Amino acid sequence: MSQNPKVAIMILNYNGLRWLPKCLASVTRTDYPNYDVYLIDNGSVDRSIDYVTQNFPSVRIIRNDKNLGFAEAYARAIDSVDADQVLLLNNDTEVLNPRWVKSLVTKADKPGVAAVNCKMVSMKNYSILDSIGGMGVPFWRGFVDIGKGETDARQYDSETIEPFAFCGGAALINVSAFKKAKGFDRKLFSYFEDVDLSWRLRLLGYRIEYSPDATVAHFLGGSSVGPNKSNVFYYCHRNLLRTIIKNCGWTFKWAFVNYLLYSTIIMGLGSIAFRPTLPGKVLRGILWNIYNFRDTYRQRLLIQANRYRQEDEILDGMFPNLRRYQPSESHILRVMNILFESSQRQRFEKLKHKVTEQTIRWRDNEKC
Repeated sequence: MSQNPKVAIMILNYNGLRWLPKCLASVTRTDYPNYDVYLIDNGSVDRSIDYVTQNFPSVRIIRNDKNLGFAEAYARAIDSVDADQVLLLNNDTEVLNPRWVKSLVTKADKPGVAAVNCKMVSMKNYSILDSIGGMGVPFWRGFVDIGKGETDARQYDSETIEPFAFCGGAALINVSAFKKAKGFDRKLFSYFEDVDLSWRLRLLGYRIEYSPDATVAHFLGGSSVGPNKSNVFYYCHRNLLRTIIKNCGWTFKWAFVNYLLYSTIIMGLGSIAFRPTLPGKVLRGILWNIYNFRDTYRQRLLIQANRYRQEDEILDGMFPNLRRYQPSESHILRVMNILFESSQRQRFEKLKHKVTEQTIRWRDNEKC
């Protein structure tokens, strides 16, 4: 790689005019010699494009006629630009360090690194972390942001910290690795597309890192507007199942059963703990996966046939020994989670032991 590889900074926008002045002003102060800035507009009707054209003429605009979602819009844009690295950035962000790109590129230049996460902090309070990347919630209940809600005492600035997944809100991705992994899954629309791609990159042998010097402030949920905002849970739960089906190795059965068990608990108690619409969103997500199962299974066959890493490595990266973000939840959900975890923990430890034994046998067979 050249000393200053070409970077395409890509800002996805859908009716996000309120965020663009702060975001673009901070991005255009970037101290790096070889980059372009793109606004990918998903059919905004709030004069976003007019504002950018008039106030930031150096920003290149990629127009979509309608809201394609995160995965499709970025996949098309990345295919259309000439760059060594792409830097994905939410519109509800502010870059706090002008040398952020240089710090990301330096990390990305290490062997085997496919993506580098920024240090994301809360726009409301820069001393509070928002995300340094993603990790799995035990027993495949989902994924959470590492560090979220914690006071930033540089506790994650160590070279040994490596997130399982990058956060699509602010991360640098190697274009060559992106294409080798077949990019974002366009059927996911929004949410979990970053976890899914990170999982596939790891299966191919790549690593995900993060740069503590690439500090970006984020207004959580600011880029989610319209019907997307009310359907966040639907998309997350729906896309998690597709991600599990595609990417889990021989632990798939265990993960799938856990997904269904937890979904049943949510549908049974969700209306009590949250709101009556929640069970319906879970059911919709499962039905969507049934409808798309043929395509999902086709993807699974390709992914598993080309994987390089074994399950023990994936599980170790997915469930690191780090403090896990605990969202503010109702008493019923907290009790539900405690009961679910206590019933699954021993089974999970046995599974990991079995995975390790399976991997050892596989490697011994490979040597023979």
